[in-house]
Amino acid sequence: MRLTDRYGRLIKDLRISVTPRCNYHCTYCHPLGMEMADPPGTVSVEDVKNFIQAGVLLGAESIRFTGGEPLVRKELPQMVAVARELGIDDVAVTTNATALRKRLPELMEAGLRRVNISLDARDPEVFRQITRGGRIEEVWDGIEAVLEAGLHPVKLNAVVIRGMNDGEVVPLAELTLERPLHMRFIEYMHLNNAPFEEYKRQFIPGREIRAMIEARFGALEAVPTDPTSPARVFRIPGAEGTVGFINPVSEPFCANCSRLRLTSDKKIRPCLLTELELDIAWAFSADNPVEALVDAILMATDRKPAFGNTLPTRRERVMLGIGG
Repeated sequence: MRLTDRYGRLIKDLRISVTPRCNYHCTYCHPLGMEMADPPGTVSVEDVKNFIQAGVLLGAESIRFTGGEPLVRKELPQMVAVARELGIDDVAVTTNATALRKRLPELMEAGLRRVNISLDARDPEVFRQITRGGRIEEVWDGIEAVLEAGLHPVKLNAVVIRGMNDGEVVPLAELTLERPLHMRFIEYMHLNNAPFEEYKRQFIPGREIRAMIEARFGALEAVPTDPTSPARVFRIPGAEGTVGFINPVSEPFCANCSRLRLTSDKKIRPCLLTELELDIAWAFSADNPVEALVDAILMATDRKPAFGNTLPTRRERVMLGIGG
């Protein structure tokens, strides 16, 4: 079955947040003073199994586990294994990589196919500031572990914020020159409820980020990409890896969105950039949860809006609680 919404968009990618907990406090995701804990009713392995099974019945092709930091969930390998057992080949995790070397063997044994790693700076002090205390050595260790294990592609994500890590754009792009690393530069979205004027000062459009790279390396070469992918991908001439630009604010890609998100407290978000959520806890506790979750996914798909709201606005849920 191929699941499409009211606008003809194919819905095939499910993102599942397994926890709101995180050991980092990144400025664009985790507002100061907000400490998250797994709430009562947080998704279990059985819940994840039922949700993915419903997704498979509706044509889901990929699963990405997010958080918070998904590696803080001890059951994550079981969740990965469930996805593979249900026939999903593209099973990924988005992580800050601090525990990745330790947990990678069990994740690979469970069937993990790839990872997305947050890396907002190469300079240790800039990295410490943007993560509010993170140690970049731990992240590099995780990246090296993934490369040694042969998982590909290895995608690195950087949210670029003016006055904070915009000086890191070129050094991050350089990572792609001699190694199979795929750097993604993401526009700063107003998902942390920063003061509006502060957000506007700190926002950098993707075209400006790209111009920084081209000023150093010359014109970038386009790389063919799945049109449902949020990244527009390029290569520095002669580079082994790629650079990509995810520009949800200046160049919204809503027309090709293929995603639904399940939060760790059992709500479906048809769109990251709206406040629309459907509480589907009832479906997980139904006598036939898979059947009920099929209905819930169909309802969420029907409610998927044509466009998200990228303007600065006060949001009830910040990124930490939504999932990436």
